[in-house]
Amino acid sequence: MTIICPRCGSSGCVIPADMVLESAYTMYAACQSCMADPGIGKQTPFDRLFDGVDAIGGIDDIDDATMRCQSCGKRHLDLVVAHVLGILIREGLCDMQATLSDVGTPMITIGYQIPFPPRLGRDTLILIMNTIDKKTAEMIISEVSEVKGVIQRKGSLEHPIGILDTGSSPHTYDLLAGCDLRGDIVLSAFGELCIYKTQSDTHIEFSRGKSDKVQVLESLYYQRRLLGSVVDACCGAGTLGLVSVLAGAREVILNDAFLPAVKNTILNIRANASVLGLELEVHVDLSELPVVAGAPVLVATAHGSCDVSVYHGDLVRLAAVVDRCDLCLIDAFIGVPTAGFAEAWKDTARMVVTI
Repeated sequence: MTIICPRCGSSGCVIPADMVLESAYTMYAACQSCMADPGIGKQTPFDRLFDGVDAIGGIDDIDDATMRCQSCGKRHLDLVVAHVLGILIREGLCDMQATLSDVGTPMITIGYQIPFPPRLGRDTLILIMNTIDKKTAEMIISEVSEVKGVIQRKGSLEHPIGILDTGSSPHTYDLLAGCDLRGDIVLSAFGELCIYKTQSDTHIEFSRGKSDKVQVLESLYYQRRLLGSVVDACCGAGTLGLVSVLAGAREVILNDAFLPAVKNTILNIRANASVLGLELEVHVDLSELPVVAGAPVLVATAHGSCDVSVYHGDLVRLAAVVDRCDLCLIDAFIGVPTAGFAEAWKDTARMVVTI
C-alpha cells in the first residue's frame, strides 16, 4: 500500500507500520564493515573535535563521504552532526568553539529506544535547531545526505507545540528545508504501532522506554475499562486512541481541535491499518477545515476490528455530540487546567481519566 506523505508529497516517507516493525530494530545497526565508534565528545569544541583522527584535519576535510561505510553506506550519528556543525561554522552561524550539542536536537526518522549509537543512512535524521537560517538549512539538506529535514525552533524549550485550548493561537516551529515527517514506535502490552507526525507542528514526545501514558492505558485495561467505548478527547497524533483499538475497545472516538493533529491521526490510521485491522474513509476535504476548530465536525470513520470516528473540534463541545461512552481520556499539555474538561464529560462518560 502506497501512502503519500502529507508534507512533501512523496511515496517513500510513510512506510506502513507492519513493514516498519519488521525492519526498525536493524535499521540503525552497524554492519560488519562499519568503522568503530569515532569517539568524539559532544561537548568538545570543534577545533579539537578530531584530534588524533588522521582523516580529518578541519572543516574543509568533512564532506558527505567522510567516514562513510563503503558496504552499507551509513555513518555514525556523531559524524553526521559534526558534518552539520562544520557547515554552520563555514557559514558564520557558529564559531570554532561550538560543540555537537550546539547543533540542536537530532531526531531519527523512526524513533525508538536504541541500545547502541545509531548509524544513519539517507534521509534518516531531522534536526531541530536554534541557530539556523533558510539558506544554510537548504545547504545542509543538499550536502548532508542523512538529513531529511531542518526545523527552526521558535520560543523556549518549555513552550509546547500545538494549542493550549481553542482560544489560543497555535505555537509551531518553522520547517526551513526538506521534509519533517517522522515516526515513533509505540510499545504496549497489546502490540506495537508506528505513530507518524509532522514534527514542526507536533510536540516532541519520545520516550526512552515504555510511555507513561501507555502504562496508564495498560492499567485501565487490566481493570477492564478499555473494552467498551473510548474517547480520546485531545488525541494529538492519535496514540492513546489507536492503542485502545489494539487493546480491544469496541468503539474509539478520536478528537482534536488542532487541524495538524487531526491530519496526523488520519495518517496514522492509514499507516497502521493492517496492524489495527481497519479500513478508513475520509468524509470531508481537510484543506477546507479551520486550523483551530470550535464545533466538532466528523471528518473520518474506520471499521473492522473496531468502530473508529475522528472529529475535529473543541473537546468540551464534543461531549454534547457523543451520546454515551465508557471512558473519556483527557491528555492535555502540562500546566493546562483540566477540571473544566472533566466537568464537561461527567454526564457523558462513565469514567473520566486525565493523563
